[in-house]
Amino acid sequence: ATSTALAVLALRSMGAKDVKYLVPNRFEEGYGLSPMIVERVARQNAALIVTVDNGISSHAGVELAHQKGIRVLVTDHHLPGETLPNADAIINPNLKHCCFPSKSLAGVGVTFYLMLALRARLKNEGWFAVKTLPIPNLAELLDLVALGTVADVVPLDSNNRILVHQGLSRIRAKRCRPGIQALLDVAKRDAKNLVASDLGFFLGPRLNAAGRLDDMSIGVELLLSDDPLAARILAEELNTLNQERREIEQGMQLEALALCNALEDPDHILPYGIAMYHKKW
Repeated sequence: ATSTALAVLALRSMGAKDVKYLVPNRFEEGYGLSPMIVERVARQNAALIVTVDNGISSHAGVELAHQKGIRVLVTDHHLPGETLPNADAIINPNLKHCCFPSKSLAGVGVTFYLMLALRARLKNEGWFAVKTLPIPNLAELLDLVALGTVADVVPLDSNNRILVHQGLSRIRAKRCRPGIQALLDVAKRDAKNLVASDLGFFLGPRLNAAGRLDDMSIGVELLLSDDPLAARILAEELNTLNQERREIEQGMQLEALALCNALEDPDHILPYGIAMYHKKW
């Protein structure tokens, strides 16, 4: 959600007029740039697909997009496989010949650096002057970068630590997106005393609950919203979904423990690791 919101906000701030986002429903469409998603995009007459935090293994989706005349830019941080999708461009710090020093970027970090590079290119080409647009201050999006980086549980190397520190500073000073403030409110966390672990333990699970049980677009809309009241309503919805998620996981844990107890046999030593399965899970 953070990567998608950041890309949409940054592109719009740089003058892009027709920017839409699409989040796959994991229960119906799977993960990443699947052929099913490309079919949906094609029906909207898109000219370019930009993936965020996925796409490095989406061979079939990229091929179908090309067949339909749609260009594809893949941005991802996951480790690539032996072969890469035939995208028009791929941005991933873990590509074999990528010289970017910070290999632990989260997907939102990759997106942030792409938008910084695009802003620099447009500035050098006189885009903002021709369009009479102010040069956007992309540092205003560092609250999203901090939240996405911590929630993705990537190592806080020196680069990520700087990004998270700067984002936390904005949140503590109440200069964050209304959606992030709304998440803090429903989680009953004080922005002034916020630390990095709060992003991972209190905000991240609520933001991700929609993708676990419902539609991740709820989280994206929350982060895109400029209306504090609308953001609060969406945050309350996410808070309810997160409570439901916790109850489901607690029930699964109890069921798994019961299954383990049923396996106990004084005449046999159980292995250290047991993979449990239940069709309800």
